[in-house]
Amino acid sequence: MTDQTVTPRRGCFFYGCVISLVLLLLLAIAGLVAVHYAKKALTGVINNYTETQAMALPAVRMSPADFDALKKRIAAFQEGVKADRPMPPLALTADEINALIASGPDKHSLKGKLYVSFDDGRVKGEMSLPLGDLGWKMVRGRYLNGSGTFDVSLRDGALSISPQSIVVKGRPVPEMYMKGIRNQNFAAAITNQPDATSVLQGLQELQVKDNKLVIVPKQVQ
Repeated sequence: MTDQTVTPRRGCFFYGCVISLVLLLLLAIAGLVAVHYAKKALTGVINNYTETQAMALPAVRMSPADFDALKKRIAAFQEGVKADRPMPPLALTADEINALIASGPDKHSLKGKLYVSFDDGRVKGEMSLPLGDLGWKMVRGRYLNGSGTFDVSLRDGALSISPQSIVVKGRPVPEMYMKGIRNQNFAAAITNQPDATSVLQGLQELQVKDNKLVIVPKQVQ
């Protein structure tokens, strides 16, 4: 993506909600690992699950014209849903979602930290997260490099993200942790945000179909 690309509005549902779910997922995993190990063993856990170098993610390429058209399509859909107007479903490809991520405007964005793809009806994310951003001295200068596959669903205006498999530093997260992780909804905090709620209430269904994220409004044309 070139420097000419215009960045989307901060707080956009599709950037601030759908995309950041993967970040919340891996941060939660890091927290669970910390809870289940004694403090003196944390150094070993950190060495096993983190690295000192960031993982290179696939490059994102989209022309400024295509990206501008994508922004307009999302804005029209979002405004139509909020206004309760009949709208056709919005389908986003992985390339389009990754373009939104790559346009992150500040250091707190997911630019260079997350790459999304779709696989067999599920969302998959490759991640390289600088753990120093958490403020923990023991993980300063270390990265959580990994990938996750999870189901996405929407019911009665509530978004649900159910992790199915997680790999960190090339190692699957132990099943003893995955049992608890699969029972958690990692979208809960996001769906309570006003910007997200106003859009979610107008949606009927959210699914991964034909390698696209398909968002179906309640008022369908």
